[in-house]
Formats: sequence, structure tokens, C-alpha cells
Amino acid sequence: GKADIVPKVFVELTGHCDETSALEVSSGEVTLCGSVGDAGAKARLALPGIRVTSGGALYLRNLDICALEDNRVQAGLLQCSECLITSRGGCGVLCLQRARVFLRDCEVTRCMRSGIGVNGKNTEIDLQGCLVSHNNFSGIGVNHQARSITLRGNRILANGYHGVWLNVGVVVQWLGGEISGNRLSDKDGLGTLQGFVSNHKEKESAALQEFAARGEGSPAAAAHVKA
Repeated sequence: GKADIVPKVFVELTGHCDETSALEVSSGEVTLCGSVGDAGAKARLALPGIRVTSGGALYLRNLDICALEDNRVQAGLLQCSECLITSRGGCGVLCLQRARVFLRDCEVTRCMRSGIGVNGKNTEIDLQGCLVSHNNFSGIGVNHQARSITLRGNRILANGYHGVWLNVGVVVQWLGGEISGNRLSDKDGLGTLQGFVSNHKEKESAALQEFAARGEGSPAAAAHVKA
């Protein structure tokens, strides 16, 4: 039979834009690209929220996204590069069942809830070179086991709860970056952040190595002897 033709829409934003309705993409591919004259400036898009569902794909580049509600992805694809994302009433990006979310060189900040929230199964999420900071809840909060979640060279800083919170059974790959200054802890929950060593553990490891180099055994052993 004849192959389905996937509709593709490309929109260039050359200035700030205020929308009264949510941006909904439920089929085809939509690309929004900010093209402001000033070097390094992003086009601002204020709207109730973004909804990507049912196999739709949304590509965002060089935008300042200011949403009132969660930006939701369910069984769709969201790919952002060089964007600033905030939500005054929810998560910067809420990933529901079968969401595919790829963020590169983005900032997710000052959201009412978590920066990135995962509340559905079989998601595929990849963040690279992003800053996730100053969100009221956690930087990244994952409730459900995913197909894959990979964090590459991100900074997760100064969030209200945890830097990264992972529910039991959740496994996330950590490929370098920084998690610090989060109010409750850098990493919490019973899930696994593979490849991450907390600052506390790094200091502990350094202390052990120092004691070993001096031939004094472990700090714990030294304390026991002194006691």
C-alpha cells in the first residue's frame, strides 16, 4: 500500500509570542525555532503548556518556554536544544507512558514542581549538557522504571528537595556532571544512579586513600584503636 505521508510543520519565531491555548502535537512533526536578531537571545514563547501525544513529534530550538502548567509528553517525542524551560504550575517536562524526551544544552529552572518528572512506564529520556536548577521539588524525579534514562554531563543544582530522586527498581545512567546544593540531598530514593559518586563518598574515599598511604589503616580502624 501507499506509505503514509507524515505532515511536517516548521515555524520560525522572530519575536516573543504569547499563546492562550496549549501547543498540542498528536501527529506529524512540528519544529519551532527561535530566530531573534540579538546574538544568544532566545525567542520567548508563553503558553498554558505543551502536549505531545499519540506518536506526534515536537522539536524546539533556541526558545524560552514559559508554561503555566506541566509540559507533558505521552507516547510522543520531544526534542529540545538550547532552550530555557519553566513551568509556573507543574514540571518543566512531565514524561508519561512511552514518552521519548531528548534535551541538549537546555536549562530547566524555577518550576513549581520538579524540573523533569517521570510518571509513566517505558520512557526513553536523554539529557546532555543541561542545567536543572532552582525547581521547587527535585531536579529530576523518576517514579516508574524506564526503557532507558541517561544523564550526560549535566548540572543539577539548588533544587528544593533532591537533585535526583529515583523510586525503587529505577535505574538511571550517570555519565559525568555535577549534583550539588540541593536542599535535602543530591540523590535519594531506592533506585540506582549508576556511575554517580556523591561528594560525601568521594571525600570518604580520599580520606581512606590518605590513611592507606600513611600506613595507618582505615579511619574507622584508627578511631577504634584510639577508643
